[in-house]
Amino acid sequence: MRTAEVEAKLATLEKTLNEAEFWRLVSRVKRSRPLAEKYAERIARIDADIFMRRAKLRVGIATGSAAMLLLAAIAALLLLFAPSLGANLHGLIILLATFLLMTALHPLAHLAAGRALGIRFLFYFPNGPAKIEPTLKVDYASYLRASPQARAAMHLAGIGASILATLVGFLAAYSTQAPSFATITLAALLLLNTLFEFSPSLLVKLGFKIFRKSDAYRAFRELRLRKEQSRA
Repeated sequence: MRTAEVEAKLATLEKTLNEAEFWRLVSRVKRSRPLAEKYAERIARIDADIFMRRAKLRVGIATGSAAMLLLAAIAALLLLFAPSLGANLHGLIILLATFLLMTALHPLAHLAAGRALGIRFLFYFPNGPAKIEPTLKVDYASYLRASPQARAAMHLAGIGASILATLVGFLAAYSTQAPSFATITLAALLLLNTLFEFSPSLLVKLGFKIFRKSDAYRAFRELRLRKEQSRA
């Protein structure tokens, strides 16, 4: 892709903020390291402008991370004390704690991996299937400047954290002899979570376009890009 073509498209996008056209351009720019370096800041500004049109709530990184750490601590305490809360609550509390732990660890893992790999984040915002899950907004300039394998690792960190949280919940339910409904639910969740996270391309081909936004799909996309660049 030539510089003049990128310049023209960016000039148009700065006026129209056409999201579909923007991501098509980003996909092409990412294939050229020099172009990605040159236009990272400009692309990041357009990305932020597009995002801000629909962003309703934003929380700073420090505040959001503190809240996630507190949530993880609450989840750990619930897992610890669940067996002493009586048979009726034991299983329900472990299920609740597992979901809280998944919610907290997922963005924290992205944050830790991203910072280690040179990817920065701007703030937390509610997103996900239910539009309430705490999600990190990436600083797209730093994302573009990172290598494809670094971007993939950042996405995979969140997946690993979610699977780990589910595994912890399952082991807590099993080891404390929680009611069978909780153990079975967590075993099924662990299996389904793992299957869904590592088969995004197939799910997209089957028509589930929502999985294009999954971390696994994005990670595999970056790994494919890395392979393409290594062949060039």
